[in-house]
Amino acid sequence: MSQVLLGRTNRYVFPVWARGHLTGDGSAEARAERLMDALLASPIETLDISPAPALWGRFLRERANRLQIAVATPTNLLLHAPDARIAANLLQSHIIETLCAVGRTHIDYYFLSLHETPNEMQLSGALEALELARQEGQIGAIGLAAYGAPLAILALWRTRDAFEVALLPDEAERLQTLLPEAHARRAGVVVLSEANRLPDKGQVMLSPIEQAIALASALHK
Repeated sequence: MSQVLLGRTNRYVFPVWARGHLTGDGSAEARAERLMDALLASPIETLDISPAPALWGRFLRERANRLQIAVATPTNLLLHAPDARIAANLLQSHIIETLCAVGRTHIDYYFLSLHETPNEMQLSGALEALELARQEGQIGAIGLAAYGAPLAILALWRTRDAFEVALLPDEAERLQTLLPEAHARRAGVVVLSEANRLPDKGQVMLSPIEQAIALASALHK
């Protein structure tokens, strides 16, 4: 399968991304090292380090690679921020922590995770911090990780046009509700799935790393 255009990021990308989620028994470091070797030998270009930034950051620092990095904010990071300034500080702190973990000055895809809907001050502070980080070259594409109630996410999205990429869990109701909005806004679509299926046309599939490597191999034949 050829590369796909990721919405208005204007980037052509390989349609399978790997998510750094580890399963099974034994040493996490040993499993991660084995999978990192397999990942670097595959056509996959992007690694989502959100499940374990420090672990994957070590291998990104130590191995010569051209992998792009995706990361999402922790669950409900904004919900305890009393005002826009503190919300912005929380986002900036997470960006700096991630950059330190991976030993880089730039995160290619940075997703704002929305599980519970933040209030207007929290959201405004977060988006201001993201735009400033982009202007300073700390992050590339700004994304929305839509984990919360689909209709609440849709209502929020319709008042904000800051997101160039949408990360959507592979659930029928969520996709039916949010895919039309993504298409209307020309946002790239990344589908988070543990199902062993290939991405739909024009979409990117984000799968657990071992599964992603197998999918990429099937696509690359």
